[in-house]
Parts: sequence; C-alpha cells; structure tokens
Amino acid sequence: MKVFARVAELGSFSAAADALDVSRAMASTQVAALEKQYGVRLLNRTTRKVALTSEGARFLEHCRGIFKAVQAAEDDLHEAREKPSGRLRVDVPGAFGRHLLMPALPDFLARYPALEMDIRISDRVVDLVAEEVDVVVRAGTVTDPNLVVRRAVGSHWITCAAPAYLDRAGWPASIDELERHHLVGFRAPDDAHVRPWLFQEGPRQRTLKPSFRATSDSPEALLVAAVSGAGIIQTMDLLAARPLQERELVALLPGTAVRGPPISVVYTQAAHRLAKVRVFTDFTLQLLRQWQRHVALATGLPAST
Repeated sequence: MKVFARVAELGSFSAAADALDVSRAMASTQVAALEKQYGVRLLNRTTRKVALTSEGARFLEHCRGIFKAVQAAEDDLHEAREKPSGRLRVDVPGAFGRHLLMPALPDFLARYPALEMDIRISDRVVDLVAEEVDVVVRAGTVTDPNLVVRRAVGSHWITCAAPAYLDRAGWPASIDELERHHLVGFRAPDDAHVRPWLFQEGPRQRTLKPSFRATSDSPEALLVAAVSGAGIIQTMDLLAARPLQERELVALLPGTAVRGPPISVVYTQAAHRLAKVRVFTDFTLQLLRQWQRHVALATGLPAST
C-alpha cells in the first residue's frame, strides 16, 4: 500500500522506487500484486506517465486514512514507552493496599498527571493475563518464567500486641508464657486448621500450636483485633508496619522472629517496556523498602531485601 501510494503521488515507478529505496522492478511487482489481490486496476500505465484509475483514486484515500491510523498507533505506543499515561491496573494485598499504598497515592498521582489508576485490593493469587492486570504485589516465590519479578523486601513473622493489652495482661517473657494470654490466630479461607505460630530459638525453629481465643481468615482483621486490645497476634512484619510505627502495636519476644516470604512487584514480559509500569514499580519498591526501615526501627529486625 505504501508503494502504491508513493507511485500515485509521484506519478512514476522510478521516482517512487528511489524515494522508498527499492528497485523499480520491486515497486512494479508490489503494485501488480495489490491489483491482483483486489481484482481491480489501480493505475493506468503508459510509457510516459502513471495515472490513477477511479478505483485507484478512492483506494488511495483509504490508504491515507490507514497510514494516519498506523502512525497514531505508533505514536501512542512510543508515548506509552516514554511517558507514563493511560490506565494502570494493579492488584495488591489488603493491608498493604489500604494502609501503605493508598495514603501514598496522592504523591504518586501528582508526579504523573496523565496516569489513571485502577487499584484492586485482594489477598488471592491473580492471573495477570486473564484478568488484564498490569502489576501485582505478591508475597512468596514466583516461578512463572513469563513474569518479571522485582524483589522488594524480605519479611519476618513477628509476635505483637497493643500496649493497652500488655498493660492489662502483662508482657510474656518467653514463648511458653504465651499460653497464658489471649491469642488471636489466622485460619486460611476454606481451611479448618489455624496456622501454627513459628519462632526462632537459637539455631532451630520451633512450631507452636496454642489455644486461640479467637481466629479469623483475614490478616487485616487480626491487626484490627490486636490494635483494639483483643490479644496477641503473629503476623507478617510489613502488614503491621503502620501500627508498629504509630506504637499501636509493639513487637514481643525479641530474637524469635522467623524469616517469612519475600515481597515482590510482578508484571508480564509484555508490560516490561511500558513507562506506566516502570514508574509504578519503582515507586512501590521504594515505598516497601521505606516501610521496612520503619519496621526495623520498631522491632530491631534487619532491613533486608
């Protein structure tokens, strides 16, 4: 189509071939193939000049419209690669989304005014392709070779409670003393068993299956219960980052925290070159690492990736 349009505009196969840096024979062959494909003559050829047929004139206008659409698409893709714009769909875990990402969102949107955010908050594993999600934040190891994984931070399982509860019930001095306290445990959805608590005792890891005063299938509900003074919980340190920073929760039993899963920002190979994905990924990595430093100060745990 480009060859045909250039021949029509210049009125010469030779001139068009020179402009497109192809041979005259190639230009002639391309136009002949186009005419054969559609079964119409697009150009009248004489020894002196080339002129459009009526069908060719109409087809040339359609070609010009197509060229403009292609150029617009290419410009849009170039802009998407170079300038963060358009709608960005992300999926993040509940506590991180509500307590860490959302409060930081105004600053991110102010930096990129051409960007629109569609934020989904859930604690399930999301299929990025099937659900048309650009970026997710995930805890744990991601093994899918079709995904790009940017590890943000490590994590620890920590035991914590509200100062008000501890003032009332006392501070446990050892793991064994936990049994004398009100404990609130996590039960995975559709699972009858409560997650055991894990502790580091010197070189070995200890598993505890205590009696729980209450259980929930929501990690965020555990935080609410603990902050309200319902009892002691064991949770991932980053989920409790804001309550720890604000002293609504305090970490217990120093030296017993067990290393938890890594936290990563994940996206597809296809999204890797999009500017909107790059800037959100960098922003989220920085945010996670900033909050991990707050956790480290509050708990004495190492801030590591």
